Amino acid sequence: MPMSLRVLFPNITMEPSHDLIERLQEKWPRVAELVTEMSSDLFTETRLGRLRHIGAIWYIQGGTAEMLTEIGLALAEQLEMPRSVVVSELLLSYGASREEQRTREWEIHLLNRVSELDGLHRIISAANSTLDLDASLQTVVETVAQVVGVEVCSVYIYDKHRDELVLRATRGLNQGAVGQIVAHLGEGVTGWAARVGRPVTVRNVWEDSRFTVEPQLGEQPFHSMLAVPIVLFSAERFQFSSDKLQGVINIQTRGPRDFTQEEINFVEVAAGELAFFIANAQLYQQTDERLQIKVRELTTLQQVSKHIAEQLSLREVLNLIAEKAVELAKADRADIFQVGEDGTSHLVASYGASGQNGEGVHPFLSHMLKDRLPLAILNAYQDSRFPELAEWACREQFHSLFCMPLRARERMIGSICLYTREPHHFDYEEARLLSTFADEAAVAIENARLYQESRRALAVKSAMLQEMHHRVRNNLQTISALLAMQLRRLGAESPGARALRESVARIQSIAGVHNLLCREDVGITTVGAVIRQVVDNASVGLVSSDRPVHFTVTGDVVHVGSREATVLALVINELISNALTHGLANEGGNVEIEAMLQDDKVTIEVRDDGPTHSPPPNGVSGSGLGLQIIETLVSDDLGGAFELLHTPGDQWTRARLYLPRQILAVRTEETAVA
Repeated sequence: MPMSLRVLFPNITMEPSHDLIERLQEKWPRVAELVTEMSSDLFTETRLGRLRHIGAIWYIQGGTAEMLTEIGLALAEQLEMPRSVVVSELLLSYGASREEQRTREWEIHLLNRVSELDGLHRIISAANSTLDLDASLQTVVETVAQVVGVEVCSVYIYDKHRDELVLRATRGLNQGAVGQIVAHLGEGVTGWAARVGRPVTVRNVWEDSRFTVEPQLGEQPFHSMLAVPIVLFSAERFQFSSDKLQGVINIQTRGPRDFTQEEINFVEVAAGELAFFIANAQLYQQTDERLQIKVRELTTLQQVSKHIAEQLSLREVLNLIAEKAVELAKADRADIFQVGEDGTSHLVASYGASGQNGEGVHPFLSHMLKDRLPLAILNAYQDSRFPELAEWACREQFHSLFCMPLRARERMIGSICLYTREPHHFDYEEARLLSTFADEAAVAIENARLYQESRRALAVKSAMLQEMHHRVRNNLQTISALLAMQLRRLGAESPGARALRESVARIQSIAGVHNLLCREDVGITTVGAVIRQVVDNASVGLVSSDRPVHFTVTGDVVHVGSREATVLALVINELISNALTHGLANEGGNVEIEAMLQDDKVTIEVRDDGPTHSPPPNGVSGSGLGLQIIETLVSDDLGGAFELLHTPGDQWTRARLYLPRQILAVRTEETAVA
């Protein structure tokens, strides 16, 4: 008997014996049973089948091929069968079982790899399908738990600002703890994995001193744990540092478990994919936040610019700019300085402070105005460029300073200075926003200044024009008085007297217009005011007490310039004179004057009720000069048309003037009152 078999079965001899079966019965009872069956069965095929069965059982139960060969030699002699047949059948069956086992293991391995690839595909799809970090992380923990076959999977995200890990997703633990549980680097198994930057496996966490219990998570039933850091590696893959840490992914099982290298590798690959997704999501979130901040800043800038542009008072504009500058820059104070004609600057507005005159910042302003560029001082107490600022900063209790020039039409008109009590760095984006605001403010200041200058110039012009109208009125009244003196020398009803009265009425109408213009706005009056002035003059000079005439003036408010007002006064005077001379000369009556707005025309109608009264006893006739004057003035000077209407059966004689609307500034009575 070979030596190895004798060591295993020291009492077995080469002679047929029951000792072999007894020894096999102790360790491999099924093999002993098959050997017993072969001893009692003389059919070769049956024996070969049992030999193949023995070879398969021998492999399954972990026996070696060498020992199986020795047993085969012993069986061959015991069963009186050829050694080659027995050994070959045993080894062939043994090898077939081994290959079958390897095939099954390879199939399982392939199935695991397929499951892992499918899991990675789902993880990558979740990462690429949305930028919602929480939703994608939940998909990741569900997928990893399913692929690895564990009860718990959790993801912690590293907060670089607070230097801590925050639970953001979990499967198998308390969902209410998401966002509440925090782990510090180096604390617990999770924090330890984050600190060392490599996977940490623990077969039983309750026997590991690094493990810390979080009662809120409900992880008491779980024992084994694998913590894999989520690291965003650069080209130097294994140079781990905390700035590359994105978080930690944990898996846990109820019973103790030794995680295989393949399982660890899969979780590491999943963590690598997750690292890129977390980094991209955080960058997107930061970009979105910056974009929202920029939109809010631009909206604020637009609203501020609108409010400033709505003001025309220079003092109100300056105060509003100072207030909005503090609001926009989140500063504590703002000062506005104006550059005078001599090039020196002086404080004109301030917001957020009281009792200071800005003297301490003048050297700083001179430097900025010279370069025409914004200047910033982070620490006014230690800036070597302007050592004199330290004393003023201490007195005024500010730390940082930012000053921007105000330019309008390529001319320096002043500056805005912003102050903060705490150190504040005005970065590039903030400086651009404030510079844009400064440009808008400079335009508003310049517009308000020009508006004030225009108002002052207009006031001077108005005073000069009113004085001119006053003097013209006085001269016309002197001429009218001279003509009235001449009229008293003539007979009341003589042709010369009538001509002088008409001339006096015309001169009084013109004088009345100048009287209006010396009291109204510069060069502007209304048609109604002109008509009333002419009516007042006619009532005094053309109407006698024994033939009373009642005047009515109605219609829309029509604004008219000085030249058009003078011409219109002459026309209205001629129309009233014509009505008094012809239709109302015998009994008096009613005269109505109305100004109407119709599409693109202004219609002025003068009507009298002469047809209802008896005609003059002597049949007064005119020279036609009045109508000639009317037609000439309306056509040539006003660009309009004139017609005289007397329809049979109508109780009114109507004279109408049609004037183009663009000649006159028109607005309704309601608007004028408002």
